[in-house]
Amino acid sequence: MHMGLHHLHNHATMRIGTSFVRRRCALATARGRARLEEEALAALNGVLDPALARCKRLAVQPDATVAVKLEFRSGAMRRGAVEAAAAAAIEALPWARRSSVESTLSRPRSFMGSNAPPSLRHVGALVGISSCKGGVGKSTVAVNLAYALATQGGRVGLLDADVHGPSLPSLVRLPPGSLPLRQDAQTRLLAPAEADGVRLMSYGFVGKGASSGAVPAAVMRGPMVGKTVGQMLSGTDWGELDYLLVDLPPGTGDVHLTLSQTYGLSAAVLVTTPQRLSTVDVLKGVDMLRELGVPMICLVENTAHFTDDTGRTHLPFGGSQLEAVRRHAGLRESDTFRLPIEPQVGEAVDAGSPLQLLTSQSESAHALRAAARHLVVAIGERQHGAAAGGSGSHLRYDPKRGLVLRVLSGDHEGREFVLSKAALHALRGGAGAGDASAPLLDTVEPCETEAGQPGAKLYWCGGGATVVPLGDFPHLAAAHG
Repeated sequence: MHMGLHHLHNHATMRIGTSFVRRRCALATARGRARLEEEALAALNGVLDPALARCKRLAVQPDATVAVKLEFRSGAMRRGAVEAAAAAAIEALPWARRSSVESTLSRPRSFMGSNAPPSLRHVGALVGISSCKGGVGKSTVAVNLAYALATQGGRVGLLDADVHGPSLPSLVRLPPGSLPLRQDAQTRLLAPAEADGVRLMSYGFVGKGASSGAVPAAVMRGPMVGKTVGQMLSGTDWGELDYLLVDLPPGTGDVHLTLSQTYGLSAAVLVTTPQRLSTVDVLKGVDMLRELGVPMICLVENTAHFTDDTGRTHLPFGGSQLEAVRRHAGLRESDTFRLPIEPQVGEAVDAGSPLQLLTSQSESAHALRAAARHLVVAIGERQHGAAAGGSGSHLRYDPKRGLVLRVLSGDHEGREFVLSKAALHALRGGAGAGDASAPLLDTVEPCETEAGQPGAKLYWCGGGATVVPLGDFPHLAAAHG
């Protein structure tokens, strides 16, 4: 028995040794090194999240050095940790002597695809911060989420879309000389204000009297407000941004429609509080976002609790409504974050400095950083979903243009395919198909076809639904263009 085990051990050792020698010999030829490169790439794919980073170049040298160049899709990542993990995966290969890992940061592709105006051509994601209820701390969350992303290395902008009650001028103190904002003579684009690495825009920075800090009340109707926000968004030279956060105003009005239908929000972060009154409005906001086809990726409950000097936790507003909102929005428990009542938050607001810059140790700061990391992953998975096993596309309905499919990754990356009203009428068929003035779509949502492929489910006004495979959009758009 002992001799048999000894014989098996020697045989296994011989096989491992032979395999090692064979790989070493492979280093001498280009064809052999190509096979080893496939092995090294498989090892890398085991540690890289394709939604966040990819291997741009890999080469095995004759001396068994493996040179790797990674490309990160977002700056808000721990690049050093990912590079170290990639190096460890390579050096664990028995034939590799050492690794050389370097990385670059990709230039963002516009969330709008090829139809983006010059100001938004290199803005990767447009993320709405929404509550539909005033006074829940949404603006404070938006500012601190922006700075949490920036402190993690992200290229970040923040648009204050509340024209009637701009909060950004109070929440972030600009460096001296930032106002008035300067306009480029050729592009006619405004240079945004910037504070601690985050690019900022607000009606409070461009309205009459902004330089003196005394902008009067904006007395204007809803359509004009929507137009003003559109001008601030498309008329600002944002440059290269991974994320442009939009602090949405309360309600479900023109601003939300403009941003969702004309530009296309990439995703939304919901903000609520424990009070039942807040929940009522937030649920209406969830319904609005769902109808507009805006993906909801995160839920933040503000002023959830506080801890006294003895360590006891108190719920000043009663039980939490977080679970009800989460279920209504179709979010997972891992998509939710709770912020306590802390004096540091009020102190930061009074100082005109984001909490992330004043202290990194408070419970709120920790929760906001966790929410920021969650946002990075969620946006990455949506934008590069084809590489990660998802659809890699964004659907929205524009009443003027039709049903818009924006491709975020894959062979058609950056392109848009639009099913015009004529195409939608043809798809619907039957009653009402010939009436060009009749309303068509009630709502649209992503789905999976019977064949297991990504699709869009179109719910028609008046009842009925049609499933369209996303792969059919290019020829449908061309046939009815």
